[in-house]
This record gives sequence, C-alpha cells and structure tokens, in this order.
Amino acid sequence: MNLQHLKWTKNVKPPDGGYAYSELKVSELFKLAWKDDEANANRPERNDLILLRQHGYVTHLVKVLDRQSEREDWQGDYNIYRIVEVLWAIDCSNPPVAAKADAIFDYPAVLDYRGGNAMKLEDLSTFKEHWDTQGGLLAFQKLLQSRLTDV
Repeated sequence: MNLQHLKWTKNVKPPDGGYAYSELKVSELFKLAWKDDEANANRPERNDLILLRQHGYVTHLVKVLDRQSEREDWQGDYNIYRIVEVLWAIDCSNPPVAAKADAIFDYPAVLDYRGGNAMKLEDLSTFKEHWDTQGGLLAFQKLLQSRLTDV
C-alpha cells in the first residue's frame, strides 16, 4: 500500500455513539460526512489519504476520489460530504488494541485531536513535535505501512 498521499486525519463521532462506516469493507466507496464546514471538507485534494479516528482508534484509511465536496439535498447536520474509497479498515465490533490511535501514531497527544474537521498532519503541532525529530511525515508514513499490516 502506497501511503505517499497520506496527509490527513479526521475524527468521526456519530450522533448515536457507535462506529460510523463500520459496515464498509476495503474497496467500497462511501460519502464521508462533514458537519457545517464546506471549506474544511474541500481541503483534502483528490487522491489524498485520510486516517479516520473514532473512540480512540484508527478505524479506516480512505482515499479521496472527488475534487470537491457536495451537499445532500436535505437541510441539517452532516450534509456535506466527499466520495472516498476504503483502503483499510478494522473490525469495529472488536477493535484490536494495535489499532488504538496512540499506538498507530506513536504518541498519546493524538487522542486530543477532536472535532470533525480534516486536520493536515504536518500542521498539527504535536505531530510535528513528535515526528520532526524522527524524519517527519515520511517516517510516519513508513511506520504506518508496517502498523496497518500488523492490525
């Protein structure tokens, strides 16, 4: 799996308290939702990769397929979306310890990233603080490659 386009992470918090997108398997396409922030939804570029986090776990790695966000016809929260493809996912009914976000990212401050916006890894101060001394985003991408195959 080529992770050179991995640039983002996004926390997902479904209103029902469960795991969003848990039924989706590798290669499936879906609408990744944003709440009320079209500008943020448009930040990831086509082919960028996003690590989705939920309940302290990294649950999915997705690839952005479209060029910009769309809106559902209905009015309400989470009506902004991007079309993405699942590249990797865990079994959310029994999340493995190895998929805990602090283990995947290799530092505990990742658990403080809240909200539903896409966050550019290289813009996160705690990510830079931890990873810049170890080779930066490229080093993280290499470590992640091995961690995703172990989960």
